[in-house]
Amino acid sequence: MKLDIESIYRMYGEYIYRYIYGMVHNKAEAEDLLQDTFIKVMKADSSEIENMKSWLITIARYTIYDHWRRERRRLKLRPFVREKKRDIDLKLDIEREIEKLPPKLKEVIILREINQLNYKEISDILGVEIGTVKSRLSRARIKLGESLGGIF
Repeated sequence: MKLDIESIYRMYGEYIYRYIYGMVHNKAEAEDLLQDTFIKVMKADSSEIENMKSWLITIARYTIYDHWRRERRRLKLRPFVREKKRDIDLKLDIEREIEKLPPKLKEVIILREINQLNYKEISDILGVEIGTVKSRLSRARIKLGESLGGIF
């Protein structure tokens, strides 16, 4: 059975975008990565998909990691100057601190707190045990709490 990509996009596009944006914190980049994700979805064999959300997040996850690998190679070729965000409100503070987390912690906090996935879904997406998910989530929350003065 071939998926109706338009229906899938309408049902999950915003959800996948929020995950991607949470990982990259750049609207244009997130939109590009969302498009790349759905191009991969169109090309993939979807005949035996049991959990559409997990499957889409997994594709988005690999798309992001591929993007980061390409960026790392590109950045080695030229200096990188990063603009500082203004700390306008708590939301920006939290986004900034999530951005600083190591990828494994950043990923689990976004999947749980932003995308509201349960531990089993996160475990399936990341290919790790539920205990590992809980451990990473705990470490991410502790780091965010320390950097945000205990408000997380």
